[in-house]
Amino acid sequence: MNRLLMRPAPVALALAIAFCTPLVHAQTGSAATSMPIHIAAQPLAQALNDWARQTRIQLAVQQDAVAGKAAPAVSGHLSPRQALDRLLVGSGLIGRFEGNLVTVERVPDGDARSSKETLSEVTVTAAAERGTGTEGTGSYTTHAVTVGKGEQALKDIPQSISVVTRQLMDEQRLSTVYETLASTTGITLAQSPQGGKYIYSRGFDLTTVQFDGVPLNRGMYGRASNFGANMAIYDRAEVLRGAAGLLQGEGNPGGAVNLVRKRPLATPEVSMEMRAGSWDRYGVQLDASGALNAEGTLRGRALVDVDDQHSFIDQVNSHNSTFYGTLEYDVSAATKVSIGASSEEVKGRPFLNGLPRYSTGDDLQLPRSTYFGSTWSRQDSTNRGLYFDLAHAFNDDWKLKLTAVHVAEDHNLKYAGVNRAVNPALMQSANIVARSIADIDASGIDAQLTGQFDAGGRRHELVSGLGYTRTTNDTIYGYRTNYNIFNVGSYNPAIREPSDQEIYASTKEAREGKAQQFGIYNALRLQLSDPLKLIVGARVSWFRTRWDTITTGTSPSTSLTDSRENAKVNPYAGLVYALNPQWSAYVSYADIFKPQTEQNAAGELLQPMVGANYEAGLKGELMDGRVNTSLAFFRIDQNHRAQEDYSSGPTCRSDYYCYTDAGKVRSQGVDAEVSGEVTRRWNVFAGYTFTRTRYLKDVASEGQAFNTYTPKHMLRLWTTYQLPGALSAVTLGGGVSAQSASYRQIGTVQADMPGRAVWNAYAKYQINRHWSATLNLNNVFDKVYYSSITALVNGSYYGDPRHVMLTLRGTF
Repeated sequence: MNRLLMRPAPVALALAIAFCTPLVHAQTGSAATSMPIHIAAQPLAQALNDWARQTRIQLAVQQDAVAGKAAPAVSGHLSPRQALDRLLVGSGLIGRFEGNLVTVERVPDGDARSSKETLSEVTVTAAAERGTGTEGTGSYTTHAVTVGKGEQALKDIPQSISVVTRQLMDEQRLSTVYETLASTTGITLAQSPQGGKYIYSRGFDLTTVQFDGVPLNRGMYGRASNFGANMAIYDRAEVLRGAAGLLQGEGNPGGAVNLVRKRPLATPEVSMEMRAGSWDRYGVQLDASGALNAEGTLRGRALVDVDDQHSFIDQVNSHNSTFYGTLEYDVSAATKVSIGASSEEVKGRPFLNGLPRYSTGDDLQLPRSTYFGSTWSRQDSTNRGLYFDLAHAFNDDWKLKLTAVHVAEDHNLKYAGVNRAVNPALMQSANIVARSIADIDASGIDAQLTGQFDAGGRRHELVSGLGYTRTTNDTIYGYRTNYNIFNVGSYNPAIREPSDQEIYASTKEAREGKAQQFGIYNALRLQLSDPLKLIVGARVSWFRTRWDTITTGTSPSTSLTDSRENAKVNPYAGLVYALNPQWSAYVSYADIFKPQTEQNAAGELLQPMVGANYEAGLKGELMDGRVNTSLAFFRIDQNHRAQEDYSSGPTCRSDYYCYTDAGKVRSQGVDAEVSGEVTRRWNVFAGYTFTRTRYLKDVASEGQAFNTYTPKHMLRLWTTYQLPGALSAVTLGGGVSAQSASYRQIGTVQADMPGRAVWNAYAKYQINRHWSATLNLNNVFDKVYYSSITALVNGSYYGDPRHVMLTLRGTF
């Protein structure tokens, strides 16, 4: 009999014999002791290797018995015996525990268990201890999220939530925060002229991003968004759609994004990744984690990701590097402390401002490789973060968590772009040359107490907390328009580089901004009856933003804007009715406020806009938690929007009309989503959104769409299937990102963006239990389309043409 004996081997040895039959961990564990176990869906041999590594139990396997067999994903707070039983379901194999050795062998003839028999259901209690991490689970979904303060099951939250798991990011090669968000339900993006992108949900832009649940203002820029983030350091992205005032105070009612970092693993693991693709794109990643002391109470993780790439656009290139480190320490059985730091750097020649259009709004139909920048255009940006959290359990019911985050952005750009729409008769455009320097710091702290208590013979939950955030911005932006007039068909990027002083002589804008917010929030989750839960809560916020702007050059000016709000209350209410253990129905109300800087005829600041989200839906947690589904009907009304007060006269204030707060807009529609392992070896993520926006009250646009670049219909689909039997090492898949037509209205001119469907394909081959190779083929049919249109003079950006990426991954 040919057996594999799975037992310890140092990491160095594992690296040295990566393509040989490896040996794993050293210690033995208890068959009955529960522990966190996360094993991805994969060939059974690799899954058993992971089981032995995580449980530290010596395992003997009949090699020919596992050949060609596949194992499902297993994740949760389980005993080794429970986890092994789940791995072996339907395989015709059993595990026999004999002291410190477990033997996996075929079910003997006549045994009561058969290969077709499904093992009895194992009920796992203490769900809160299962953890919300998605790394290593192989899953497209998770049983719980943290975006809503504390850990909650998706079906118990009366709002729409999507989760982009680590598995989805790895399979689709989603390397940036924008690629990640664009892959999920209901999110659209618009390109910023300075490198970042604006995020839209249900027609409203999202300017606040949560890091481990701490909301930071990432929309406070002197001119345009530069924000970007490498997703290599994150375990998942949680996206809540609809108003999130209870979670983050000030903002628009489109939703909330929560980026959750990777944490140290309890068992030693080293992974490496090498990738190469179209347009000379090359990258490498090394990620190491594990316990740093014999007791396992101190754990660490370090990650390095380096990426060099050119582009389908002429002249464009970038070098990106990311470094991340984190430590986690169990001070006691009840107290855990974690610290972390990250550094991301982007250098290269960017393509900013995009392409122009005809002055009529029509498409120039330029080649996708067209570059209207300069040979001297350059970017040097950094994004650095510091992270801290402390978690303490007073007992089984009450827990305290303190989280602090500091993120610093520095941007240094000098570039040429375009700033003139093309007259069809002349076929000419013009260059703008610009200099942009920005220093942006965002800090936040959140302290929350979560607990359970008994009242009226039932179990209820309380979340109570407070948070403070502070953002500062120091920006210098200079530009000179019409620097170089050129013919569209014969552009030469080797234009003369102007000095900074030459640019600033035309226009130099120095801006200093500061925003602060303090909030206190409380939420009660009351179990009114066995099936019915009532969630009520509120946040009280104090907010202030101040901008000082000094402009010099040909049109000098000075301005000061100061907006504030004291003790603003955002209520929240929801009902969740459990139809059965798998399905729940819900209704909810949530709102959020957005301060305004406009003034009325009396010289007073307008009251804040208030966005109210009404939602009703159905959620399901199926297949023993392996699949989550949702269907939601929503309506968002945003009131008190600033409107020109034409009765005030055209010189009321700052040589323009004053304002009233009579404006109102509405967004309404439907969300539907399915995510998870719908059958053994078949994973699906599918999300559909219908959205319609309207100006309900507006002096100029009443009855029209208020967000014309949000398409009515959006579909996001990704699926993979692991082949059975002798082909179980092969996984095939793919997906589509499709949306209906949209447009951008610029004055009286309309720039159309036709509907599109962009198809992607995926193939993976599991070389052995350590190494795998994947191939991503994106835009399979080489669809020509614009990913973003924001203006006529510039702002049109092509989507990526057909391209491939080959990735080799090793895990030890």
